[in-house]
Amino acid sequence: MNLTLAVDEIHLWLADLDQPPRPLSKLAATLTQDEQERAARFRFPEHQARFIAGRGLLRELLGGYLNRPAAALRFCQGAHGKPELAGKEAAAGLHFNLAHSGHRALYAVARREVGVDLEKPDRSADYAAIIARICGLRERAAFQTIPPEQRQNAFFACWTCKEAIAKALGSGFASGLQTLDVCFLDGDRAKLHDPAGREWAVMNVPLEPGWAGALAAVGADWRWISIPPLNYPGDNGESWPGHL
Repeated sequence: MNLTLAVDEIHLWLADLDQPPRPLSKLAATLTQDEQERAARFRFPEHQARFIAGRGLLRELLGGYLNRPAAALRFCQGAHGKPELAGKEAAAGLHFNLAHSGHRALYAVARREVGVDLEKPDRSADYAAIIARICGLRERAAFQTIPPEQRQNAFFACWTCKEAIAKALGSGFASGLQTLDVCFLDGDRAKLHDPAGREWAVMNVPLEPGWAGALAAVGADWRWISIPPLNYPGDNGESWPGHL
């Protein structure tokens, strides 16, 4: 597949990691020896298969944007552990980030630094206590005004925004998530500046019921696009396994 990406666009792909055997074997064939060894270290077959699918789908996606075979791509870790393209593809100016929860994965591809997060809000927790640890004064006060029956969804909307901007920044802020004042604001996007003075924007992404997600990127002049299904890479007649 050949994919094009404008400078002001961020493409989002939502994928199903529970792949049938035939597509999964094709995805496994694109992985490096190191990635295959990492997959083999998973204790449970389900987790192993999801790792293979997540990594293989990432390779197929990026290969589509770079017009390169998925198996030819190489990755490295940036200064703060954030995955990046390595080798000659590193000069293409393509940035990516991914998040996974359960059987779903959310991918973001852009021509700027980007971060995403994905969560399935299906667990009970002391949300007020967690908010107290990860939020600043304004955010904590705003959370207290939310009706109790809405706090679970509000918490995950906040948590995914915090995670997305921290992943976009790479290292986050040295003083932690409390410094990222991005939750419970009026309007579509929250904006903030990093220590270098660069502007960043973060927003929640509308997903199907039962899921929460967020997207963050440098600058405020970008727009996100949900990509429709494409033919499954390398397999005639099969569809891309999921989309927003």
